Amino acid sequence: WAREPWPLSLRVRSLCSATGETTAAYQVDEKTAEQARWEHASKETIKRTAKPCPRCRVPVEKHGGCMHMKCPQPQCQLEWCWNCGREWNRACMGDHWFDV
Repeated sequence: WAREPWPLSLRVRSLCSATGETTAAYQVDEKTAEQARWEHASKETIKRTAKPCPRCRVPVEKHGGCMHMKCPQPQCQLEWCWNCGREWNRACMGDHWFDV
């Protein structure tokens, strides 16, 4: 991670535009902020590299290879097509098994 130009542990105050009074002050914890950024980046990566299993919706990640996927959940194990999202069948194998 690149360091932001401002300190991560900072105090934030809000200013009431109607009265000009300062309201509540908030302390931003550096470790909590770092964890939140890490979780956000992880969720964005999952959005780009994974699709939900059509049956149980668990995220399944693909790193190359053919379009034939198998859900990693022991109770699901659905074999499905990454390209069309349907249960794996001969049409998928003949039509778009190795599509990119």
